[in-house]
Amino acid sequence: MQKKAAGDWSEKQTRLSTPDFECSARTHIGYVRSSNQDRYVMRAFPDGSVLLALADGLGGDGAGDLASETIRARIDGVDPIPPGQEPQTLKTLALALDESICRVGKDAEDLHGMGSTLIMTLVRGNRVFWVHIGDSRLYLFRESRLTRITEDQTLARFLIAENALSPEEASHHYSRHVMDQYVGCGFCEPESGSFALFSGDWIVLISDGVYRYLSNASLTAIFEKPDGPDEKCRNIIQAVLAGGGKDNLTILAFHRRQEHTT
Repeated sequence: MQKKAAGDWSEKQTRLSTPDFECSARTHIGYVRSSNQDRYVMRAFPDGSVLLALADGLGGDGAGDLASETIRARIDGVDPIPPGQEPQTLKTLALALDESICRVGKDAEDLHGMGSTLIMTLVRGNRVFWVHIGDSRLYLFRESRLTRITEDQTLARFLIAENALSPEEASHHYSRHVMDQYVGCGFCEPESGSFALFSGDWIVLISDGVYRYLSNASLTAIFEKPDGPDEKCRNIIQAVLAGGGKDNLTILAFHRRQEHTT
């Protein structure tokens, strides 16, 4: 197995590679923000399972940085997850992080409102287990089709469910930027699930600094090209930066290698 990481969190990339999969992550501060509040984790366990996570900090620079860095450090240090306990373990970890960050935010006046989004996925064999809080996103790219797995936990989604807003109105309504759930709010309700992973599939985790400025069509076009994960992540970051780089931006791309029959 090879693993390489370079740079600080202003601009950082990491890669993992085994005979079964290849995975890359890349983050960039962008051209507007004073700090990068995005953090990611890419960790392989001895049993061959892989834990991927993305956290996008919320609040002032110090508060958002602290929240996402706390999440990164905690997830990066977790013990291997026992088979059969994946859903409850991921959800329990997410809830513990919510409680911990909420407590810190209450105790320090300058950290009030601190929080973060969170996407965690555990790839084990031919199954992907995930937990999600906030508005970072998880996608599956399979056979030239990009499918969004998670739904943003925003005020817009709540208003649509209450029939107070139509999906068309929500596309340009302020509420799409207002978080209904986040790690640190103290009452978060993680959403979770699992899906099958097939040969040739891609798992994609991205922060809102990517998907708000790059269309699904553009993402699909990049993933349709026969590039490896390093090139795909770099091309996505460059495309967003070319459009102004108005936010921190992060992407993780995991590829199940194509099986070849003889």
